[in-house]
Amino acid sequence: MSNLLTAEIDDLLKPAAALTVIICVGNTLRSDDGVGPYIASYLSNSKLLAVIDAGYNPENFIGEAAGLKPGRIVIIDAADFGGKAGEVKVINEGDIPGASLSTHAIPLKVIYHILKEDTASEIKFIGIQPKEVRHGECLSPEVRAAADKIITKIKKEFTDA
Repeated sequence: MSNLLTAEIDDLLKPAAALTVIICVGNTLRSDDGVGPYIASYLSNSKLLAVIDAGYNPENFIGEAAGLKPGRIVIIDAADFGGKAGEVKVINEGDIPGASLSTHAIPLKVIYHILKEDTASEIKFIGIQPKEVRHGECLSPEVRAAADKIITKIKKEFTDA
């Protein structure tokens, strides 16, 4: 299997000087849209990492994330950017969709700006191209492979951190 993570994503998933908060977003009842919670379920908090499983209501976790006073926030969600199923991409601020595949009450773009204002943290959005978002609880093999690569990378980088 080829490396699904670019150098930019690799760098985002390494410990920073200050706490990194990873906010995993998605609806586990909509197939590949559940990739965020899937990733969160395999990660643990450490000295330099806090993981928030925001489910399909990331707006409910803005205060928690801001209260941690992170140096970096990484938001992980399924995002349809026209790539191949399972493709992982850093989505720049201007390209964050006004709405996502999930049924967020507040678009991720608005959450991004609130977190930026409340924390002054570096905030990045990692999107994973879904194959399927119909009702169902299973990730496609392509999206699961991408999620597993992210999980492995984070565990490797933040173990003993």
